[in-house]
Amino acid sequence: MADSVSSTSLVRSIKNKAKKIVTDHKHSNLILDLLKHTQSDDDDTVCASCRATGKVFCHYISTGHLLDTGKSTVAEEDLSKEDQFCAWLKEQFTTAWEILCDHLSNPSEPIAECAMATLVSLLKAEGKQQSSHGFSTKLIEGILRQLLSSEVDQSGLIDLLPAVFEAWGEDNGEICSLCLAHLKNLLKEAEKSPTDKYLSNVWRVLKKIASQELKEKSKRQMTATVCNFLKSQMTTRLYREILVSISSIMEKMSNPLMLTDFLTESFNIGGAISLMSLQGLFLLMTQYNLDYPDFYTKLYSMFEPQVFSARYKARFFMLADTFLTSTHLPSYLVAAFAKRLARLSLHAPTPALYISLPFIMNLISRHPACEVLLHRTEGPSEFDQDPFLPDEPDPKNSKALESCLWELQTLEKHIDPNVAEKAKKRRIAETDLSELLETTVSDNMVSMLPHILTYFMDGRKHFNQKEINNPKILK
Repeated sequence: MADSVSSTSLVRSIKNKAKKIVTDHKHSNLILDLLKHTQSDDDDTVCASCRATGKVFCHYISTGHLLDTGKSTVAEEDLSKEDQFCAWLKEQFTTAWEILCDHLSNPSEPIAECAMATLVSLLKAEGKQQSSHGFSTKLIEGILRQLLSSEVDQSGLIDLLPAVFEAWGEDNGEICSLCLAHLKNLLKEAEKSPTDKYLSNVWRVLKKIASQELKEKSKRQMTATVCNFLKSQMTTRLYREILVSISSIMEKMSNPLMLTDFLTESFNIGGAISLMSLQGLFLLMTQYNLDYPDFYTKLYSMFEPQVFSARYKARFFMLADTFLTSTHLPSYLVAAFAKRLARLSLHAPTPALYISLPFIMNLISRHPACEVLLHRTEGPSEFDQDPFLPDEPDPKNSKALESCLWELQTLEKHIDPNVAEKAKKRRIAETDLSELLETTVSDNMVSMLPHILTYFMDGRKHFNQKEINNPKILK
């Protein structure tokens, strides 16, 4: 209780000292007390002294005492008392902002956020002056240096960066450009093997800068900085995070095609990495005229049984649905995707069928030429063998258009009546997959439970295996 009273009393004293300094400059020596309190062990005391220090120096910025007069090289004894006072103030100000920047890495979140808010207030104060922003460059560099910590996850403070960008008003282009310039230099200073926390902090800072309206100069800086950053050795976790969000960076680069090598190499890795590089590559193809003829062949190869159990299956199907939306795609290509997914659906887990069946019908509804997969008006009414070549890697040579979706007939006998009903519907209409992809596996399993019990009690079989191996292709 006594400590609480003591802390409250000290906070009140700090506020009074700041008020005295601002009221009369003869009390300016009290600045030393304020700076001393910024090193206290008590969080409330440190925060109060940081705010008081910011208030005092914002006042001196507004009065012009911290403007660069060009007399810094003059011997102290040759300066007037006023100039000597200004020189002393600048020394204390340098100490103050260095302490504030150090506090950005303080393990106490309230202290770190208070220090950030105080630094922003100093930037705003200088932004109101018609000066050359003399100390702001050092301030911004100091902030970024602490945000790019090698030991501390600075995501909380990085979320506050927009306040820094907006410190000089609506036109934030100059500060964004300064940030990118410092970021580029700090990356050069980094160790040969920077830590994962350091690289994660860099990426988050880049995303925050990319969220702003950038001028052409800043876009060129963004391109150079991102390309340099992507050369770093990083963990798989960060690599995936970058691939998922790189599209937001891409549109703020002067030349997004500089990412081609990074994305194509990622696409060739396979697995989840390939999946997450899809969107970036597709944007380069559709918006920046990248010529990547193997894109759909690679996408076709990703339709494997394990895609239904992949952690990112919802994202995969949403992206694949988007990539196959264009009506300019050749019918053989769309038919190959529909047929391959139908074949996979025969052995897919039940929840996956709630996605795959509407996906197949979406493909056919967008591409009327593929309706022959559902009903033919020409050709034989039955085949002894499906002409589709499931092991053919090139969709162009898969012979999908010569086949039909007999798999849907088989799925009409599925244990889950909801799946069976979906398989029976031949309605050529597009379905919004977003709601289906939000449905969890457990939700689908709960709805299936009564039917599973009935299935085992009746002793019925899921599918007739002979029917799967020897399908009759109906006209």
